[in-house]
Amino acid sequence: MAFLKGIRISTFLFSGVLVYFAVHFFVGQQGVLSWHSYVQAADRLMAERDGLVKQRIELERKLARYKAGEVDSDYVEERAMSQLGLAGPNDIAMPLPKTAAVAGSSASSQTPNP
Repeated sequence: MAFLKGIRISTFLFSGVLVYFAVHFFVGQQGVLSWHSYVQAADRLMAERDGLVKQRIELERKLARYKAGEVDSDYVEERAMSQLGLAGPNDIAMPLPKTAAVAGSSASSQTPNP
């Protein structure tokens, strides 16, 4: 009888350990049921990463306009005017040729003699 009692206790302990691991396999922190939430989090993070990559590409494209030797003066002037509040959102900036700008400024500085 003592032998059967020992088998019952070991069977009971083995069953308990088996149930413990089975429960944690399904509902544990890294179990099968939490796998779905990990997949959703991974998808969300991948979408966020894609958005950040697009934002980085856009910033790199804007930065390329400011590189030495390749500066787009019209773009810089437009950005400066808009940031300083000298141009409205509906204003159209038209660059003037250098000769017309110089001739216009010298003509306006001359005053007629009476």
